[in-house]
Amino acid sequence: MAHRVIINPSGKAFDVSSDSETLLDAGLRAGLNVPYNCGNGTCGGCRMRILSGEVEEVPYDFHFSDAERAAGWVLPCRAHVRSDLEIEVRLMGSAADVPYQEIVAKVAKVERLQADVVQLTVRTPRSQTLSFLAGQRVALRFDGQPARELAIASCPCDGMHLRFHLRRADDPFAAHVFAGVERGDRVVLAGPTGQFLLHDESPRKRLFLCWESGFAAAASLIDHAIALDPERTMHLHWLSAIPQGHYLSNYCRAWVDALDDFHYHSVDLSPWGEATLEAALDDIVRGRQDLADYDVYAALPGAALDFARELFRARGLPPSQWRGEDVPRP
Repeated sequence: MAHRVIINPSGKAFDVSSDSETLLDAGLRAGLNVPYNCGNGTCGGCRMRILSGEVEEVPYDFHFSDAERAAGWVLPCRAHVRSDLEIEVRLMGSAADVPYQEIVAKVAKVERLQADVVQLTVRTPRSQTLSFLAGQRVALRFDGQPARELAIASCPCDGMHLRFHLRRADDPFAAHVFAGVERGDRVVLAGPTGQFLLHDESPRKRLFLCWESGFAAAASLIDHAIALDPERTMHLHWLSAIPQGHYLSNYCRAWVDALDDFHYHSVDLSPWGEATLEAALDDIVRGRQDLADYDVYAALPGAALDFARELFRARGLPPSQWRGEDVPRP
């Protein structure tokens, strides 16, 4: 039997349908930006107050005072829901709400997605997971190498397993990764940074534009958007000028198969396709007469990002419905 959880002061709500799922996991699965760190009852970073209803807690190391216990404070990472609940917790609503973190992590997996694109999966310690918002970036630093800031390609619902996409480039960081970074290698994460965030409160449809490995930031936003509302209309246009550049098209098609109103458009740009980046953006705008009904999220290289912003505004998109992220060219 599902239990309803209402959050104060935001007024948001979500359902918990499993007796074995923790209150924290259920909130993260629903796409809520719940503050947390270790997730195992050690740090107390996810603490929240129960205003009404019942939870069943399992043992943990963190200590609440008697007064805090009497006031209803619990750790949701160690609490299972046993009735409808009303809770009090301040969600992370902006980048300013997310603390700076520096975490020593390890490479969990290295996958060659395309000849010149690698996906790194990095695993943080259980005692110090990364708190971030969808669309943000962190700096990665390997021993003896300069740091490189990369978009997090995964959902904030799992701060322990983080995915990053890196395209081969003429710089020391990329050269080090493509030369043979291996599972188990030590990497320091610092951040997060960035304002390329989902407009969580908006009821509008969503349009995502990304170029090359700008797909990483878009993927994080899309996974978060799906957790919030899988019924929402969403369009993804992925533009690439390299052969086999849509290196995770199967991932995109899985969204199409799983969702009733998700639409994926892969666009090959010159020299592998006919259109330039600017012409492809113009085609996207011309094909959509209802721009004012959308929030637009664009991860594009600098000049194209400026071009797209002005193009969409000229065709009627209100400035407040535009989010942009500058994707560096390799």
